Amino acid sequence: MNPAQTNIDFKSTSFKPMEVLAKPWMIWAVIFFLMAALFGLAMRYFFIGEIPYFDYRHLLHAHSHVALLGWGYLLLSGALVFTFVKDRSRLKTYRNLFILAVIANLGMMLSFPFQGYGLYSIVFSTFHLLVSYGFAFCFLKDLSKIENTASVKLVRYSVYWMVLSSLGLWAIAPIAATFGKLHPLYFMSVQWFLHLQLNGWFVYSFLGLLVHFAIQKGFRVSISRTLFVVLNLSLIFTYALAVSWSTPIESLYYFNTIGVLLQGFAYFLILKSARFLSWDFLKIPNHWIDGMIYLGILSLLAKAIIQISLVIPEVAIMAFTIRMYVIGFIHLVMLGAITFGIGGLSVKNSWFPSNHLSKWAWTILSIGFISSEILLLGQGTLLWAKMGFIPHFHLLLFLSSALLPLALILLLIGMVTNQNSTLNKYNLIQTKSKTQISINKQTMKISMLMSFGAAVLLMTSCGGGGGESQGSYTPPTAQTEKPADPKGIGEIKNVDLAEGIDETMANKGKAILDMKCTACHQYNDKRLVGPGFEGVTNRRRPEWIMNMITNVEVMLDEDPVAQALLEECLTRMPNQNISVGDARDILEFLRKNDLERTGTKDTAIN
Repeated sequence: MNPAQTNIDFKSTSFKPMEVLAKPWMIWAVIFFLMAALFGLAMRYFFIGEIPYFDYRHLLHAHSHVALLGWGYLLLSGALVFTFVKDRSRLKTYRNLFILAVIANLGMMLSFPFQGYGLYSIVFSTFHLLVSYGFAFCFLKDLSKIENTASVKLVRYSVYWMVLSSLGLWAIAPIAATFGKLHPLYFMSVQWFLHLQLNGWFVYSFLGLLVHFAIQKGFRVSISRTLFVVLNLSLIFTYALAVSWSTPIESLYYFNTIGVLLQGFAYFLILKSARFLSWDFLKIPNHWIDGMIYLGILSLLAKAIIQISLVIPEVAIMAFTIRMYVIGFIHLVMLGAITFGIGGLSVKNSWFPSNHLSKWAWTILSIGFISSEILLLGQGTLLWAKMGFIPHFHLLLFLSSALLPLALILLLIGMVTNQNSTLNKYNLIQTKSKTQISINKQTMKISMLMSFGAAVLLMTSCGGGGGESQGSYTPPTAQTEKPADPKGIGEIKNVDLAEGIDETMANKGKAILDMKCTACHQYNDKRLVGPGFEGVTNRRRPEWIMNMITNVEVMLDEDPVAQALLEECLTRMPNQNISVGDARDILEFLRKNDLERTGTKDTAIN
């Protein structure tokens, strides 16, 4: 399906132009959802097998960008346009913006898996950012022409936050040039973008569409100016927790506490005003489409409840140090609230088909989402309780994740079949009145050539990456890594090591690593988010290892070895608040791990 197929004579009155534009718009959204799901599935497979020629981090960047800017952006922007834009002549403008967004996402989809953050991926990401500005300008202009209801106000704020989120992206380059990529401001800028996208642009839009749905059903929904102030303040204050990941300051937890309480209060009043918290809502839905919306709202409520639990400092630390919780939380918003909530509303408005195949697709998708959430949050809880791993956890997570692309393929088949039916209907109308529908073949060819040209250019330029794309960790050379002090920076000055391995200490150390570290590091030499543990005691002195564990902020800021690793990984290691005693247990397990895998340990001391 080429996006240019939507060049319709929107002034015609013999058909519904909104339906003609909505079909390809949502098809392309699902295509990018499918690609994001496949990238995510490949990332899951890294924990159970080998994938040659691809780097885990590159797939991570491809997954996040295509999911956020492909599926998320197109689903939201499409739902907003088809709900609130009343002037049919304006749909031509949105069709052009849609085509540009598709081209930008195709570029990101083809470049990120091969080069990560590189020339082409940054160019296409920036291009998408400019397209989103065009959408914001046009959509806000159209919103000003309709009644300023509670839903319109929520949606207007959502677009404001989308634009404001981009300030974080524009800040990245000057911060990196001035302070370097290792500075906390660099990571704060990234978190600013992600936080306002997820909790501002996405959640506000979802709430706005829900309120509009309630108004359509005849309910009178009123949101006071004070409540909007509370909602917006909650968004700003909850950013404090994201900042604390890279800059742990105690006062940030208090700001976050205020934010999550205000957020829970605002969500409750908005959903209550729209009758979504009435006894009727609590009844089990009697139709699968209502069940989708039901699941989306429950996911949003679960998000708010989880965030409220973070007012307990120990829970907040646990939440962002156990990566499975972080992934589960992001999926709760993107897959739960946005995908099923707005997806269900889209099915009700016929932007997605409601046929039997579509029902099966959404059912399988919900099973994949719920099962993966149970595995992620359940395993994270077991690790926090020091109860080990679910048997075959990574295999089970891979299998549950495999349900997502399967469901999306079924959904696409149903959508394409429905789209062909729609086009045939309008072609029949065309035979009766040739002036009603016109397909612009020149625009179609230009779009296809641009997409194909981008693919060829990226494949030829990115395919020869060589060693870095193998996914294994290659230790930097001694010349580039030579630290000012091989023992690192911190209170650990000397570590006495016995010749043998203390099994009790090693077992304790493995339990800590399983809980706090294995989502980013593996025990072999493969690099995921961070480098693999294999061989670390042969590369680093025991004092350096323990200082890196217990004094991570200072090490990342001042130790040249830690800084070099951070510049490679581009993910700042969080402070896990590990004691000196626990760090010593971790060291003992790393010694055991190296002895079993490489046959040697502690050679960095010699």
